[in-house]
Amino acid sequence: MTQATAEKMKAAAIGRFGGLDELKDYDLPKPQPAADEVLIRVRAAGVGIWDSENRQGIMASPNTEFPLILGAECAGDVEQIGSNVHSLREKQPVYTYFQAKQGAYAQFVAVKANAVALKPSNLSYEEAAAVPVDGVTAHDALVDDIKLAPKEWLFVAGGAGGVGSMAVQIAASIGARVIASARADDFGYLESLGIPRTNLIDFEKSDVVNAVRELTNGKGADAALDSVGGENSKVTIRAVRDGGRIAELTGQKLPDERKISVLHVSSKPSAKTLDALRALFESGKLKVRVNKVFPLAQAREAQQLIEQRRGPGEIVLSVN
Repeated sequence: MTQATAEKMKAAAIGRFGGLDELKDYDLPKPQPAADEVLIRVRAAGVGIWDSENRQGIMASPNTEFPLILGAECAGDVEQIGSNVHSLREKQPVYTYFQAKQGAYAQFVAVKANAVALKPSNLSYEEAAAVPVDGVTAHDALVDDIKLAPKEWLFVAGGAGGVGSMAVQIAASIGARVIASARADDFGYLESLGIPRTNLIDFEKSDVVNAVRELTNGKGADAALDSVGGENSKVTIRAVRDGGRIAELTGQKLPDERKISVLHVSSKPSAKTLDALRALFESGKLKVRVNKVFPLAQAREAQQLIEQRRGPGEIVLSVN
């Protein structure tokens, strides 16, 4: 079937890099899966700050093709499988975080099968779509990079954020002791995730370093996760003990001091990691909060809310 006569689908895409006004509704050809891909009927797509950066060209690839459909995560149903795919079946509910030429703000998306996993059975499509990027990033940072161990102290800077809220729960599931900084307004949210009120630090009013050291008997945290960057990173490194580890998500260069290992996390799409997250959700050890759901036609409004960064919880597009 030629592109000119291909079946069409609704999508939110950009015709060029730029501001929110560049994100528009399109009728585009429905993709066909390659041999190692699955075609997903998208039910919901997560909206992240990375989508906004992609729209602006901050993360531009030299191979960008316009119109460019945004979106790096979604949940939906397997519509069709490629000839070499044996791990999934048609009609299975799935979720995914992927890197491809075209994204998930659409009715259909073709994704490599090794980045697709069964959706957690206790999550709605909207909830599942909000998990993959933040969940995989947090899991990679704690499990693969800093190799967090039971009973270690972990300090999470920005615990109420997308990656932070996943990290505090994953750390608790490992058996680590979690300390998190956040705005006081977000303490209730973090307590609902199982973090004791005594382990929460109001970074706007408290001396974060002293608070961490008091909780850790003066030693400092064994490890930290910093998803905030900027001047906050100087606080994070001071809150970690000599010889500790930091998982850093912003690409910022931190000072080399006190034999602290700084690992710059680069999350990797992986069905295996998504399967590990699914097990945590289905066992009740992991939760996700959806702040607001927009229809696909309001993708512009969804990205605007992401850029304003108001309150905890994820932003999702519902795709019908």
